[in-house]
Amino acid sequence: MLRIWTIAANTFTEVIRQPVYLVVLGCSLALVLLSPYFTWFTLMENLKLIKDMGLANLLLTGLLIASFSASTALHQEIENKTVLTVISKPVPRHIFILGKYLGVLGAILVAEYLLSIVLIQVVRTEITEAVYSKNDYPVLVGYLVAVNLSILLAAYLNFFSEKPFASATVTSALYLFTITFCTLSLLDNNWQLQSFAQNLDSNIILACLLIFFAVTILAAIAIAASTRLAPSGTLGVCAFLFLLGLLSDYLFGRSADDYLWAKLLYTVVPNLQFYLVTDAIIEKRDIPWDYLLKVGAYTICYLSSILSIAIVLFEEREIK
Repeated sequence: MLRIWTIAANTFTEVIRQPVYLVVLGCSLALVLLSPYFTWFTLMENLKLIKDMGLANLLLTGLLIASFSASTALHQEIENKTVLTVISKPVPRHIFILGKYLGVLGAILVAEYLLSIVLIQVVRTEITEAVYSKNDYPVLVGYLVAVNLSILLAAYLNFFSEKPFASATVTSALYLFTITFCTLSLLDNNWQLQSFAQNLDSNIILACLLIFFAVTILAAIAIAASTRLAPSGTLGVCAFLFLLGLLSDYLFGRSADDYLWAKLLYTVVPNLQFYLVTDAIIEKRDIPWDYLLKVGAYTICYLSSILSIAIVLFEEREIK
């Protein structure tokens, strides 16, 4: 376990130092934070669009970070032969793969956490095109302040302490965004004190958790693909399976009872529709806890399969 956590910690640090990680995270945060102002003039349906866009953004961000991070953490080390310094110590190859996966997953967890706490607060914003609506300026102002403080603090640490700017920004954002979330949970849209989390939608929290479950599968697929493919190939495989997973019910589910090939593909391809509960969120229906447990069990089984394939692919990879 010590070897796994050591490899995971080094991988996590390496991933969040990459500029592409910060760029993807920054763009996603901007889309979530400004989504109420992108949905003007939607015939009073902007809240539904904010929820739909926010959850889709979390899933797409997880896909991109998983693909780029796995390529950085694994494929580049194989190509540069730096992996030899680890597996020659000796460190078993399955330990190396599990450590890399946990490191990538940790970086994804940080990004999904930051996006989720912003989305949870943004969802409380009222309809903006109506005359009687009250814009939730505390959310916008609070997170804009947090973003700017994170950048300024990272610049200070980079200049005076020679800390990498990207990782310093992410670390600063973790603290400042958490403080901002807790502070906003005590304020209403008129800057008045309220009970903690009084105007927050708890179902959004569960929906974000389900999205993270889906992203763990995408990360495992990215790790498996990175054992043999270049970054572009890894992204292609992840994107292809991502689209198949979203369309699995339509492409294979309807024919699963009639054709063996459809049943086989319906079983093998990850069904990402299990993780998307946008309809329930929009219609304000509660998400049952037993559903979370069933989806969690499905995720664990699928992860075990994909990581086993990744280990086999890496075990048979000749590295000189």
